Amino acid sequence: MSLTVKQIESAKFASGPERLSDGHGLYLRLFSGGRKSFVFRTPPGAGAVTWISLGSYPEMGLKDAREKANIIRGLFADGKTVADVRELLSGKEQPLPSSSRRKRRSQPAGMTGKAGAPKSATPTFQEMARTWFEMKKPGLRNAKHVTQNWNTIATYVFPDIGSKPIDEIKLPEIVDTIAPIWRLKHETARRTLGRTREIFALAKIRGYRDDNPADFDPKIALGAVRTVRRHHGSLPPERVPEFWDWLQTVPCEPTLRYATMLLLLTAKRSKETRHAEWDFFNFDTGVWTTPERLMKMHRSHRVPMSRQAIRAVIEMRPLSGHERLVFAKPRNRSGALCENAIRNLAIRFEPGITAHGFRASFRTWARQQKRFTRDTMEFALAHEPDDLEAAYQREDLLEERVELMQDWANYVTGGRDPIGLFSGTIQS
Repeated sequence: MSLTVKQIESAKFASGPERLSDGHGLYLRLFSGGRKSFVFRTPPGAGAVTWISLGSYPEMGLKDAREKANIIRGLFADGKTVADVRELLSGKEQPLPSSSRRKRRSQPAGMTGKAGAPKSATPTFQEMARTWFEMKKPGLRNAKHVTQNWNTIATYVFPDIGSKPIDEIKLPEIVDTIAPIWRLKHETARRTLGRTREIFALAKIRGYRDDNPADFDPKIALGAVRTVRRHHGSLPPERVPEFWDWLQTVPCEPTLRYATMLLLLTAKRSKETRHAEWDFFNFDTGVWTTPERLMKMHRSHRVPMSRQAIRAVIEMRPLSGHERLVFAKPRNRSGALCENAIRNLAIRFEPGITAHGFRASFRTWARQQKRFTRDTMEFALAHEPDDLEAAYQREDLLEERVELMQDWANYVTGGRDPIGLFSGTIQS
């Protein structure tokens, strides 16, 4: 039986097996200190049973762990050994083919290559990738992005060209490397090609080659791919009040109920809501300020809260007023509600809808009113203006959004306050 994020977050050492199976060789290992890590059990025929470490949770998510396990199964199917797999995962330098080693040893010590660089100092693709990664890593947002940037290159590019000198790799080799996943995993392939292009661009800047073999039109070299844009499942605006009424009495934890209420009433993203801290709320002004570290666009965001939204937050005081987070879940590693909690509650009402989809419901309703400007609606959703607009737009239209958010709350709730934590009835 496959694992779920909720099972992973609630799993504790010594409360059951030390390793929890996700199936097909992927396991979650629990440690006495509270650490959790994904490991892979070598398949039959690969020699003695060996456990290969994939990464710690939550730095590595369940989806990424399954993808990496998939790749490892393929490597074993191709005849790779445990040592081969670990070498690829570690990102350490692989031995050059004997012909390349002979060629580099035969070069006189003083012979120079491009831009005066000693030929013997020409790095392999993998060495240049490591340099590129160390330069890029400080600018990445979180551990997940750091892992993705390195793992895509290590998984899909290193096996083919990782050990080759950076100046010997030709364009057809790049095409052959990306081609197997171009249609099967198009978005991953597109990003992997972009990162490969950056590595060769750095090699060009460093003087190791005069061109960039990864700088080509992928639609011509690999073929166009028709992609279908999938929108987050959402409710039509006319059904949102029905969801609100259902939310008042559906059996669930109060923390989850009020977090969902606040997300719905403010059109905020799930992460911004789940990780909201008490210090973010000014109840005198009725403004909720989310710092840039939690925002998708790295800009702080102010929300004028409706009467009902303020009430939803205040109802949490008896439960978490002593905690840092409003919607605190101390047993979870993050200390907050898990990322799928609100979504799992929402699909109990209507399969297919998502927490993010309520933002679409809000935006559709706001447009239908025909009395709020586009800028007002976009600032309410914390959407980033284009560069030209941003250059001239220096305010966040907070005053204009007060009416918008209160009208939305009145529409959703029928003008009523949320159910009281202890009253058991909807307040009028």
